[in-house]
Amino acid sequence: MSTRARPRAPVSSRSGSAAPPARAAGHAGKVATRRRRRLFVTGVVLAVLLAAAYGVAASPLLAVDHVRIRGLDRLTSADIENAGGVHPGDAMVWIDTGAAVQGIEALPYVRDASLTREWPRTVRITVHERTPAAWVDGPGAKALVDGTGRVLELVYAVPPGMPQLLGVKLVPAPGGTVDAVGAARVAGTLHGVAAAETTSIEATDHGVVMKLASGPEIRLGAPTHIGVKLRAALAVLGASADVPVAYVDVSVPTNPVAG
Repeated sequence: MSTRARPRAPVSSRSGSAAPPARAAGHAGKVATRRRRRLFVTGVVLAVLLAAAYGVAASPLLAVDHVRIRGLDRLTSADIENAGGVHPGDAMVWIDTGAAVQGIEALPYVRDASLTREWPRTVRITVHERTPAAWVDGPGAKALVDGTGRVLELVYAVPPGMPQLLGVKLVPAPGGTVDAVGAARVAGTLHGVAAAETTSIEATDHGVVMKLASGPEIRLGAPTHIGVKLRAALAVLGASADVPVAYVDVSVPTNPVAG
């Protein structure tokens, strides 16, 4: 009996799940081709959609037909449209409301403004204008200012019944603010007869002083509690109608002094 071992059969290294190299490469190429095709189709669809959206946005069917503006007194509709960059014929969807309002509020006479789109074709703008309260003497012309000291415009003829601010060192261009803000604040509280009877308002080292067309000067002190101080001054003037006085000091309105 032979004891020599029988040779073993060779072990196959082939795996049942592995694909031949050539077949795997072909499959990967097909996947890449399909991916590129999908990307191309997606890009074409997006381009078509964007072009359609732009066409609709720029269409005359969505253009501004009416610009409705309210609140104007000294300004014109053209002033507001040019400052805001909004005109009939503009595309409704491209209007930058923030930039438009910012441009309008940069006008010296505008205190604040708002803009709304009323679809499909109307833009509504509401403006609140500033009111001139006094005038200052500038180097080349006179300037109208409001109750905050903002320069509104330059004029050569002063409107009647408007006091002058004295002691102003620098008169900036329209849109700027004078350095006599306290005096301007007092002027902004005056209306009717009080404004017409006041010839000048000056901010001094000792406070704000009002000079009347006929009567004593009124020393207000700090430009605070202006309404209370003016009522106190009127009460003193009424009580001393038969006694000539040079001034009425209401810097402490609960303890007015006449002299």
